[in-house]
Amino acid sequence: MTKVENSTVYPYSVFYVYYEMYVGMVNQVAINLSVCIVAVFIVSFILLNFNLMAAVTTTLTVLMITINMFGMMYLLDININPVSLVNLVMSVGISVEFCSHITRSFALSTHLSRVDRAKEALSRTGSSVLSGIFMTKIIGVSVLAFAKSQIFEIYYFKMYVCIVALGMLHGLVFLPVFLTFFGPARNTAGIVGTTYRPIDSPEREPLLRDRQ
Repeated sequence: MTKVENSTVYPYSVFYVYYEMYVGMVNQVAINLSVCIVAVFIVSFILLNFNLMAAVTTTLTVLMITINMFGMMYLLDININPVSLVNLVMSVGISVEFCSHITRSFALSTHLSRVDRAKEALSRTGSSVLSGIFMTKIIGVSVLAFAKSQIFEIYYFKMYVCIVALGMLHGLVFLPVFLTFFGPARNTAGIVGTTYRPIDSPEREPLLRDRQ
């Protein structure tokens, strides 16, 4: 056996590779989620007709859902690791579905008060969000409740249920209330050239005859 002097020796094991990822895990979570939130704001700003307040409202709601996900992970004793990080990044994208439709309906409404616009947004898109997004995801995720593997039960079933539940509560409860206070301005483009007349107006009959 050869004798080696003045050498630095490091312990090594195959498992050290998996433990090393936890060294920079917090930084990776912050970087990935920050990039996702910025991307949500840019895309929302473009697709919501360059409405700055609508984009800020959507992004803020998505950010609150993400923060609440951290709270649920703490209560459910779910650690930060690559699997939970992927789920958190996915939760940002899934949360947009619960917020963007209602925000767009609110921004396109022509009612005078924010309360009336919030009511119209909920009446138009609330049922679609509840049945088309919430119910379909809950049914799809419920199958994972019967999984025998802990990684599916904890990191997929529990986290996905939290994502869907928090998204539904923020999209259908928090967001409409927030819009009534800080929602975007009324859509004036949709009411240009439009004259509102009461149903019992005496002008209604001549107008109907002219159209016939």
